[in-house]
Amino acid sequence: MSNTSKHLIIIGGVAAGMKAAAKARRESQYVKITVFTDEEHISYAGCGMPYFIGDVIKEKKKLIIREPAYFKAMHNIDVLTLHRATAINARLKQVVVKNLKTGQDLTFSYDKLIIATGALPIVPPLPGISLDNIFTLRTVADAVQIKSLVDSGKVKNAVVAGSGFIGLEMAENLSLRGVKVVLVELLGQILPPFDEDMARLVQSHLTEKGVEVITSDGVKDFEGNRENYVTGVNTGKRRLPADMVILSVGISPNTGIAIDAGIKVGATRAITVNERMETNVPDIYAVGDCAENTHLITGKPAWVALGSTAAKMGRVAAINALGGNDTFNGVLGTVIMKVFGLNVAKTGLCEREAIKAGYTVESAIIPASDKSHYYPGCKDIIIKLVADVNTKKLLGAQIVGEGVIDKRIDVIATALSFGATVDQISKLDLAYAPPYAMAMDAIIVAANVLNNKLLGRTEGILPQKVIERRNRGDNFILLDIRTEMEFKSGHIKGSLHIPLDALAARANELDRTREIITYCRAGLRASHACRILKSAGFEKVKYMDGSIMAWTYGLEK
Repeated sequence: MSNTSKHLIIIGGVAAGMKAAAKARRESQYVKITVFTDEEHISYAGCGMPYFIGDVIKEKKKLIIREPAYFKAMHNIDVLTLHRATAINARLKQVVVKNLKTGQDLTFSYDKLIIATGALPIVPPLPGISLDNIFTLRTVADAVQIKSLVDSGKVKNAVVAGSGFIGLEMAENLSLRGVKVVLVELLGQILPPFDEDMARLVQSHLTEKGVEVITSDGVKDFEGNRENYVTGVNTGKRRLPADMVILSVGISPNTGIAIDAGIKVGATRAITVNERMETNVPDIYAVGDCAENTHLITGKPAWVALGSTAAKMGRVAAINALGGNDTFNGVLGTVIMKVFGLNVAKTGLCEREAIKAGYTVESAIIPASDKSHYYPGCKDIIIKLVADVNTKKLLGAQIVGEGVIDKRIDVIATALSFGATVDQISKLDLAYAPPYAMAMDAIIVAANVLNNKLLGRTEGILPQKVIERRNRGDNFILLDIRTEMEFKSGHIKGSLHIPLDALAARANELDRTREIITYCRAGLRASHACRILKSAGFEKVKYMDGSIMAWTYGLEK
């Protein structure tokens, strides 16, 4: 495609579609490029919308990255907003488009077609769902409508249904605007892509900041007044007052037009593409939230709807549509967010996902500092690593904390991309200076801890396993080896107390026939206590990963 007789059509804008359009123009100055979108805006910062509602971002125009006039003037790209593609005729290589302002149907011929129709918010067909002030957040228009209502001062109580990233960001930003927020999650934990033990750390933080969190309970219906405004939400167990409801229960690939055209979709219900972003229909590509990915760890189909992924896919499709050769090999699902000053990130597989995928796993939870402990502003972070027992390869990581985690999750994502083992990660030559890291960075510390477990040098147990065993009534000793002052400040109910510096001398006070699980503040002293007990002849000894810092089940004084 190198002359003016060739026509590239792109259905959909935002990250994937507009990246494809811009890259296609850089590949050829001659090809005709037309973008159709049924939205008013084509290139906007969707991930910034919760912060616009929270008044962190003050102006709507800050969300609008580019206007159609810019693409025409700078790149000679025709962008038709409020034009919905309604049909694709692959045999004739035509797209039927409806002008939403006039109702007129138009037909355009293409040589190459890129589908970037994105995803649609899931709106469950619940009683009362059509009441006013029940919103999804997917477009700039949605954000403006929600913010206008909050600005009016009429919203005192809000219910956020769903606890994914958008749900948590909305809970935070509405709270910062003085709204009383209740977060409702049907599943037994918030943040479904995370393991429960890490998600509970985030849930505890939300609760501390005044957000009420309800799990294992879903929305059943909505109540309204005579003016058709929502006034309440009924869950399976409670009635919640609500002047506003944010539905954040998920999204689904927008693939209707593709399916009608005979384009194949996969198990994830997104469009099946190869590494070149090609569909099963010649000359048609699919990118962004409507397209399927390959998971780099499992090698299986995955669907990860992220703007960063969409932009990369759009770039690859444009290169190939213009006669080049590029590939997009897959994703790790790397994500990061902020909740009331708490940073939350994940890459690769969580423990639950790894087990489901058939791996035999070992995990470790490790608290660490984000910089040298003596440097001003040092803050804690908690890392969970998951590895394959058989190959010692790292499978994934989750990090939660008020300290710096973005560079750590990116380093781990890079290591995962190249199939690194835990031992290799523990030897990475990472930058060190007191304002930036400990002499052994938190990643190195975490990898060393997990490597010790993989090699059988130490035996740890996750806090969630401890509480499960205690609830079952298992006969083990939970041993607090902190100082007397630390113990009195708050300890796990039912635990014994022997300070670490007295453990060797007082070891005979412990029952050798029972399993002993040691804990401290972060896990380091507890691991040392295990070695002391094993040296004294105790055989059934473990330490609790993360110890008090990772324990979310309450303390007594």
